Amino acid sequence: MTTMSDSKKYIKKNQQLPKAIHDAFDAINDNTTRDRLIIGLVDANWTYEAISNASGLTRERVRQIASASKKLAAEFDIDVDVEIPEPPLKPERPKPTYIEPHPDTLKRLLELQPYAQQVRANGTKYREEAEEYTALLNHAHTVEGVTLYRLAKRLGVTHGALRFRLVRYGYKKPVTAKSKVYEPIIRENRAI
Repeated sequence: MTTMSDSKKYIKKNQQLPKAIHDAFDAINDNTTRDRLIIGLVDANWTYEAISNASGLTRERVRQIASASKKLAAEFDIDVDVEIPEPPLKPERPKPTYIEPHPDTLKRLLELQPYAQQVRANGTKYREEAEEYTALLNHAHTVEGVTLYRLAKRLGVTHGALRFRLVRYGYKKPVTAKSKVYEPIIRENRAI
């Protein structure tokens, strides 16, 4: 039998006990044997709902029997002839793989970032650095396949700030924005 401290992770929704267990509950005539089977199923990590569906009792009654078994352990030394099955396990999810920016790209982005953040709407100071920074962002996102979320984490900014920058510099189109802030920078203010 398994306990709750086991490292196995069982499915906890919509568990269905096998037909053999349903038949065993139908064949049991006395409450003590029924209670022992319920306790065995609870100890095997079956849900109260699955047990109640098979036994015809309510979930609350199954819970009461399970909690009473701790107090009356000696009374339940009756052997049940039914093999208690394991509940179904949750399928293992594959670990997601994240694409990281190329180290040279990330290094250059981090070098340019302080200058690019100082550029204002019509200012020409650090405009070339801002253009290069945004072009590198676009390259990392579109060519290298790095998500904006991953880039934002590596650069210490929000992904919204990166998306906004790419829209302002004309690399992306705004999805739903109607604000004039999202319009591309005026061509004569660009360094290209």
